[in-house]
Amino acid sequence: MRLCLLLGIVSGILIGQGQNRFPLGEIPPGKILLVAQPHHDDHTTDYGMGGVIARFVEHGYKAYYIRASNDEKDGANGYPRNDIINLKETWNGIRILGMEDVISLNWRNDFMNPIPLNELREQLIFLIRKYRPDVVLGHNPWEHYQKNPDHRNVARALVEAYWLAGYDTVHPEHFKLGMKPHAAGHFYGKGRLDWGLGQISNVALELNDSQVRKKERAIAAHRNVYHNPGARRAMQARLAAMGMHVPELDAANDDDASDLILHWWMNWISRDIGGKAGVAYAEDLYYMDPQYHLPGLKAYIDANARKAPSE
Repeated sequence: MRLCLLLGIVSGILIGQGQNRFPLGEIPPGKILLVAQPHHDDHTTDYGMGGVIARFVEHGYKAYYIRASNDEKDGANGYPRNDIINLKETWNGIRILGMEDVISLNWRNDFMNPIPLNELREQLIFLIRKYRPDVVLGHNPWEHYQKNPDHRNVARALVEAYWLAGYDTVHPEHFKLGMKPHAAGHFYGKGRLDWGLGQISNVALELNDSQVRKKERAIAAHRNVYHNPGARRAMQARLAAMGMHVPELDAANDDDASDLILHWWMNWISRDIGGKAGVAYAEDLYYMDPQYHLPGLKAYIDANARKAPSE
């Protein structure tokens, strides 16, 4: 089934990238994390950011999740029921990660190409001004050949909102509602590295065992799209054709095996990225700091800043 196919594809591609290494980063100081993604499960997909979110929360951040689409097409229960089920499971997933709230914008799933991008961007600017995050986390709009139209559009609108929310000349009508300009200091963008050439990640954030387990449990909470009782038999058949078997899989029932396969898949990816960063577990991201748009100044500060003498 789909999980088995993805296991083979992802494993083959990522192993071929095993020489890539990511420098380790640290959690910046702050209190509020705003995560904006198009879909219910994007906070913690296989190549996602669930472990990083858990690490921010454990570091003391309050984290909020913006779900831009209604996810009506994600699942086999028809549009209205998929929407309702996926929203409920979004809540289940964010609670596991320790997040505070879900804000659903309800743009139509996979229909974001024709929407007015400025309207989506304004919504995100307003939410940045409302929640006043220190860190914004989403997709990298310059990632490798992103095929999903919702990912492309939300990523582009988010990075523009991150930049524009701090200007008092941008949507001044917000100020009549008590909002004030707000410039978040840090942006982290997630991108897939197995879809072709493009901008690669420039930092990895290390995860501990607890954060990896939370990430695995959070994706398993999205049962409408990830629970696959037929996966055990499909994988056993593939293994049997090669004269192999996995005793742990043989001992599990169909329901438990679905979660077990999901756990193996997610755990392998966390370990693979961690290995490229020289640690046990990690997730990789594209990071923009407060001096990102001033590379000359940043280079000068990095080269010349010294620790202030203590009095």
